[in-house]
Amino acid sequence: MPAVKTVGDGFFGSRDQDKCFPSLEELTFRDMPEWEEWSWADGRQLFPCLRELEIVRCPRLKRMPPLPPLETLRLDEVGLTEVAGLGEGILGGGSRTTASLSSLEISRCPNLRNLEEGLLSHSFPNIGDITIWGCAELVWLPVKEFKELTSLKKLTIRSCPKLLSMTGDVDIDIPLPPSIEELVLSGCGNLGKLLPGCLHNLTSLTRLEIGDCPSIETLPETSLLHLKRLEYLKIWKCGELRSKDELLLNEGNEQVEGLSVTELCIDDAALFKLPPLRRTLPSVRALTISNFPRATMSDEEEQLLRSLTALRSLEFSDCKNLQSLPRELHALSSLWLLTIIGCPAIQSLPEKGLPMSLKNLYFEGCHPRLTEQLQKHLAEMKSSGRFFSLIQLATHEGTPHPIVFSASIPLVFVVFGCFSFLVSDTTL
Repeated sequence: MPAVKTVGDGFFGSRDQDKCFPSLEELTFRDMPEWEEWSWADGRQLFPCLRELEIVRCPRLKRMPPLPPLETLRLDEVGLTEVAGLGEGILGGGSRTTASLSSLEISRCPNLRNLEEGLLSHSFPNIGDITIWGCAELVWLPVKEFKELTSLKKLTIRSCPKLLSMTGDVDIDIPLPPSIEELVLSGCGNLGKLLPGCLHNLTSLTRLEIGDCPSIETLPETSLLHLKRLEYLKIWKCGELRSKDELLLNEGNEQVEGLSVTELCIDDAALFKLPPLRRTLPSVRALTISNFPRATMSDEEEQLLRSLTALRSLEFSDCKNLQSLPRELHALSSLWLLTIIGCPAIQSLPEKGLPMSLKNLYFEGCHPRLTEQLQKHLAEMKSSGRFFSLIQLATHEGTPHPIVFSASIPLVFVVFGCFSFLVSDTTL
């Protein structure tokens, strides 16, 4: 409804009714660019059974009416100026509203500056998932309230470049609840000052993503060592992190117990040299290197690559500048699957070839010469009986499960889907 400016009682039904849409559970407003006002009559109960509310691409909407308890709230491209206005509406139905909320997503709300008041200043005993991204003017979060979210499992904060910018160089202590299992922080302004204060308490964390933060200079090793359950680690676009010579491993600390990460995603092999990552290399079973910035790996990086003694799956993705595969690739004696996607500058396989343990290859968008060599190698693997299908790689004894593949699904998604099997202790 591109021309609608006001949604009022006439939209909800007759004025003499105390309730409207008495059985409605899910409501979505989408693509209403002129919508400015959502009005309602005092004392009227709107949507008594509503569980899910989604408002998308309504950039002029500033306030919302009092609503019943919600389980899911998603706001995308909405013109909210502050969460206090949102809180007045949502909380109009009483404190039961916050008790019911389990999932919250706020994205691309360009006028939003502060989340400390209103909705996020109240108790959320059942909230399990919070996503905040693309809020360009957001500068402050409810620091003290986060630790009270005792059911929170997943927290994602992305592309909020002004976040915590007013704090300057002061370290920020945001004690997140130990219930968090997945944490994504990228493009978050003062991320370097935020990271140490929010990791040390996350004893249940299994997935951590840190990215798009050119100013971050160090990984908080003391905090990372508390992440005993961490399985997946992704680091990208942290240029200063990989350029600090003083971050190289102190040989005197070799006995410090490392992480047990099984899946690692990075954009530069120079990150291998950071103490927390260097110590975790022997446990990594799936490694993805994407958008590698240089033409080749250094000699030190090549040597560290040999530390990946448990590696089953290796992927190079969108490495436009990379001109050669690692010379030490043949030394990865546990490697089963090699994937090369969108790396057009690599023209040939390493001089010493590929590891004999290799059971499958997937390649796409490669140089014609490399493609020819990979096709030949794949044919040799099949003729010698060393080739395993992707389904076989994802099973314990090579017996494929009954999986149906659609011709419309690219093979690359099948490859990614196998990672969870490849890195699982129960399938190796």
